[in-house]
Amino acid sequence: MTKTANASALPSAARTFYEANAVAEDIKSQLEETAMFLISVSRRSTEETFKLGEHLERAAGLLPEGTLEKWAVERCGYTARHVRTQRAVFRNLARYKDILVELAVGPTVLGKLSAAEPEQIEQAIGLAAQNGKLRVQDVAAIMADSKNEAEARPQIDPYDVGGLDGLKAIIAIKVRDGIKTFIGHLEEIRAHIDEALPKKNIVKKSLADKTHLTARLARRELESLAQFVMPNPHCTSVVWNSPLPPKTRWSEVGDLLYKMGSIESWPEKEKLRTWLETEVVPVLEWATSKNTAPIWPGAETGEAPSVNIRAEVDADQPVPAGVRGSPASVATGVPSVEERLETIAAAFGATATIEVPKSKLALEDDVPSVAQALSKPGKRLTRAEIVGRIKSESGIAKKSATPPNAAA
Repeated sequence: MTKTANASALPSAARTFYEANAVAEDIKSQLEETAMFLISVSRRSTEETFKLGEHLERAAGLLPEGTLEKWAVERCGYTARHVRTQRAVFRNLARYKDILVELAVGPTVLGKLSAAEPEQIEQAIGLAAQNGKLRVQDVAAIMADSKNEAEARPQIDPYDVGGLDGLKAIIAIKVRDGIKTFIGHLEEIRAHIDEALPKKNIVKKSLADKTHLTARLARRELESLAQFVMPNPHCTSVVWNSPLPPKTRWSEVGDLLYKMGSIESWPEKEKLRTWLETEVVPVLEWATSKNTAPIWPGAETGEAPSVNIRAEVDADQPVPAGVRGSPASVATGVPSVEERLETIAAAFGATATIEVPKSKLALEDDVPSVAQALSKPGKRLTRAEIVGRIKSESGIAKKSATPPNAAA
């Protein structure tokens, strides 16, 4: 333990610390009592070592969080490492205190023992009882042997553990590592944007080349972490990710990443800087914030940033929020006949009323289940059969085989 050479300088150092950390007067008096004890300890016995750790723990509860070591260094002349060791002795060896005091285990040995596992501590106590003493090298040898034994044991792959315990273990790995990589990719995108913003001229293609693939990856990672899977409601043989609840914050994060995934979705050059500063950066800050309740951009005014997504999705992918249209038009990216007629009619100030003949085939007949699809091959209709079905469902009369003038 290192003591400050000039003891008279300690009160002034303590006064500066107390003022800087706004320590109340009643707390200050308790801390000063603890400081006097810590300073007065010279040659420590096993009992005093535990008392020292106890006093440090008490001081930690009185001081602002994370300032104990600074206080102990400035006020009492301790080193930060010594403070950590004494607290570890009190916390980790308290249940063995009586036997360790009886065996008169020295402070240095206690410091080494405080880092051991319970089995190692008990083994060391047994050795001390047998030999009448315990040395630092004895504790070190016990800890090294335990480490070698653990390394020699066959390691069980968590992906081989069955039951709920095994499933929970691999889910925990997924969440731990998945969040880390997802946030890392968002921060990577943010770093490229921060690098580009101070420049007078932002090169759109250059920035997109650096970020669009990472944005696509991050969006898929978000889907993997936060979304469930479900059968496609329009095609039950296809399984896709169920979309995040629409108009929610994380849904908008996913939509923004979708938009950033293609340079064609980015705003024009004259609007690029505004988009990056007012929409992209604030949303990325919100998503990567370590605060408990980060404020959504524009939440003060009740306005959330809007993200315009192009209607270009894969047929086996969920429809992003904000994409409108019939299932067929969404899947193909092409407006349906009904939608195009409505648009044309609206241009002339009219309303198009369209009656589409209902198919006699139910959805279950059109799309087989997975089990049905695997149990028997589907029947391929000939072109003539397809044309005939379309005509019959549309009410188109078949041409008579006899020419109109044949009866004349």
